[in-house]
Amino acid sequence: MPLYEKKYEYQEIRVNTNEDINKIIADYNSFYNLPRPGISAIDDPSVYLQTFFRGQSDESWKIRASIEGAKEQENEILADFGSMHDGNSFDLIAYIQHYRTGTRFIDFTTDKDVALYFACSENMDKDGALFMWCYSPHKAEWYTASVLAEVAQINSDSKMSVQELSEMILRKKPKIKEAFKETIELNTAIVSFLDHGFMAVPPETAKESNLRLKRQSGCFYVCGVEFEHPLEGMARISSHAGYNMFYPHSVQIPKGLRNGNALVKMVICKELKEEILEYLEKKGITKEYLLPD
Repeated sequence: MPLYEKKYEYQEIRVNTNEDINKIIADYNSFYNLPRPGISAIDDPSVYLQTFFRGQSDESWKIRASIEGAKEQENEILADFGSMHDGNSFDLIAYIQHYRTGTRFIDFTTDKDVALYFACSENMDKDGALFMWCYSPHKAEWYTASVLAEVAQINSDSKMSVQELSEMILRKKPKIKEAFKETIELNTAIVSFLDHGFMAVPPETAKESNLRLKRQSGCFYVCGVEFEHPLEGMARISSHAGYNMFYPHSVQIPKGLRNGNALVKMVICKELKEEILEYLEKKGITKEYLLPD
């Protein structure tokens, strides 16, 4: 019986060799025919439906955003670094995520060796986990990333309507105002992603100022927010979208990263960790390389 079963459901697979890992990845990509064009009409391989990886050194940990363990709220954290990155909120949050403290970004990579390192580099007495998930990502330059980056900077702890958010965005972002002539249009667009978030690939500008991001072939799942009421039924249609209320500093991990149909969790036995680290070191994948100061 193959390790990876070619079917649309969450799978948790225990692996005992590096060859097992490579075979599972190959079978997964074959089953989903990856990479291939995804949601975007542009022919850009960076936003193709593709496989993303995440390594965690204790397999019992759930996938979570690092901001969940932070003492400060996002807007307070961002205010401390406000003069960096020329006002580019996405690049700033990416820098903070890699060098300082928690954000609503969840680290992923397109390089399975990088994820393997983080799955094996700590907690040597625990089994590790290598997560694999396919997604058609957004680009950090798109309006969707700008919206969630702006949400992170909202000062108020109070709940807020989508209409209020749209009005704020249109005042602050001229390029978005060019694309959405009416507030109702932006309301409808925002409720299509704000409750669950999306995977985002960083721009080259972020990599230029963030060597860790570059060397780790990093990308991020940008978490959405909690709404006062679930976005069901009529809640997402244009005439109702603006009335939906949300909590700006809440963090919503999507169901897909819990036990989604396309999610695969490979459990790496603790006895295999040293062998994998030796294999990675021969390829130049070390702590010094991945985590430069």
